[in-house]
Amino acid sequence: MRVITVMLLLFVLFMGVVYGTLSATGNERVDMSAKIIGLCSDNSQCDGKAINSILVEGSTTGGTDNQSMSILITKNTTISHKYGDNLVKASIDDLHPGQRIQIQFTGDTIQTYPPQTNASQIIILY
Repeated sequence: MRVITVMLLLFVLFMGVVYGTLSATGNERVDMSAKIIGLCSDNSQCDGKAINSILVEGSTTGGTDNQSMSILITKNTTISHKYGDNLVKASIDDLHPGQRIQIQFTGDTIQTYPPQTNASQIIILY
């Protein structure tokens, strides 16, 4: 009986942590907070799958060190402006060097220099 009570208590505690985390982050997963360093329009390594790519510098979630990454923007990447709690649709033309952005990754990271990965979502911060 004691084991069941402890297991139930741990489960309730775990669910509270999960609910609190989702509430605090607004269900948005951010893999990297970064600053755009440069824009690339013709990436020959993308086999026609990428529309463009951006070079960013920032820290990944859980990381403390800044690093550079090449982020591939595909036709499936959504780009948005964030005004307060509202997301407004944006386009690749709205990305400029110096902007602060948040990125959600999709797929694997290619360990080149700089590392490359695909973006599922890019949020432009103000």
